[in-house]
Amino acid sequence: MIALIWAEDQNGLIGKQGQLPWHLPADMHRFKTLTTGHHVVMGRKTFMGFKRPLPHRTNWVLSQQSDLALPAGVQQLTDLAALKDLAAKNPDELIFVIGGAVVFQAVLPIADYLYRTRINARFDGDTWMPAIDYSQWQLVTKQVGTVDDKNRYPYEFDDFRRR
Repeated sequence: MIALIWAEDQNGLIGKQGQLPWHLPADMHRFKTLTTGHHVVMGRKTFMGFKRPLPHRTNWVLSQQSDLALPAGVQQLTDLAALKDLAAKNPDELIFVIGGAVVFQAVLPIADYLYRTRINARFDGDTWMPAIDYSQWQLVTKQVGTVDDKNRYPYEFDDFRRR
């Protein structure tokens, strides 16, 4: 089963120069809780934005680049067929696709679940989430987040399952 997980602002912005344009600890906690112990798949640029592989997860980089040098413990998927094969070999496992926009666009047609954090604010950035036809998705849970000293923006967690 393949799941996309991301955070976006109210305009669908997801990044700025390879990083998140906001600081929202509740979203980071949700991301860590959901993805720990699972496979995480990302594009090369997203992986390069991390200082190291994400701990307690099987890290995969989806890239057609043949000479890609990855650190120990990080594996490469060369195309969507390889991702589908990984999902087929792990039928009871959620495989989380964590970015970036090009990878989200490619994987969206075969995704089973969406885990979206919607931040009700506007930020500056350079990367947006691809358009999603939500008529193909059923909202399973919606949780409104708590604004506090650490989480200064209104936000909600929305989980979808493909219809």
